[in-house]
Amino acid sequence: MAQSRKRILLVGAGGVIGRAVHEALRASHEVITAGLADADHVFDLADAKATAQALGTMGELDAVVSTAGRAHFRPLAAIEPAALEDSVYGLGLRDKLLGQVNLALAARAVLREGGSITLTSGTTSDEPILGGSSLSMVNGAIEHWAMAAATELPRGLRLNVVSPSLVEGTPAPAVAAFPGFELVSGARVALAYLRCLESGITGRVIRV
Repeated sequence: MAQSRKRILLVGAGGVIGRAVHEALRASHEVITAGLADADHVFDLADAKATAQALGTMGELDAVVSTAGRAHFRPLAAIEPAALEDSVYGLGLRDKLLGQVNLALAARAVLREGGSITLTSGTTSDEPILGGSSLSMVNGAIEHWAMAAATELPRGLRLNVVSPSLVEGTPAPAVAAFPGFELVSGARVALAYLRCLESGITGRVIRV
């Protein structure tokens, strides 16, 4: 059965994964893009106030999809104890973790009944790499937060997470940090986001 046309906010549309998801969605749905630059709406995911204000200008949505989030790569030997504002871990905690959490929380006010929220974690949640402790921390936290939060969402709203491996087109320096990992196509990863959007699942982590 054909899916109805949806109005979707795609945060991180300019990234490798975001571009693949945009390509998969735009023929069948109205996609509103957001990101740090070159998007319909420009805001920093780490700025909770800016995120909520931006969503407040968009009108009703059927879905919010995030393929965004930054964190530092750094060897553990180079990471010293520090307060959040000074920590190497601070970027990942403020941006990829709390940024996506705040996006999902703000989305409740603009999503229509039965709407969908899809966040992005990553393979390091259960496949650690050298220098990737920040990524492992925030990716694991996103997944477990979403599983819990999905049980409390109102009005039939759904919340899922896609955990992608490395995607074709990822810059070479990032690929080098994942020795032995298989690159997957953007089209294959985009299917996981479509599943979250167009099926009835909630509280799930879809690994690609």
